[in-house]
Amino acid sequence: MSNTDANFQQLFQLTSQVNKDNESSTLLVNRLTPTDDQIKDWLQSPQIKQWLTKLLMGIPNNLKIEAINTIIKNVIQNPDKDCRVQFGSSTIGVDVLRWQIWANLGIL
Repeated sequence: MSNTDANFQQLFQLTSQVNKDNESSTLLVNRLTPTDDQIKDWLQSPQIKQWLTKLLMGIPNNLKIEAINTIIKNVIQNPDKDCRVQFGSSTIGVDVLRWQIWANLGIL
């Protein structure tokens, strides 16, 4: 029974990796690259500013906005490369494959 479970787990892990690879390949092929103005509008939108303000990162809001401005600059220069800005143990970044903004609050 344990051998069967181990084999099943290996098959499941391989399938999961294949699915992740397929998902990434599909996203790359179908990925839309927004214009510079669209990137700026998105990251400077009231919704993003409100989201950043609500994040309890121990960072003043003006530094959060400066982080977004740095991300905008870097993403516009290289829209094929993820970007992140770190303040102490907190990080704000953009996943350019999925065009998602994220934050890691560094809370343990």
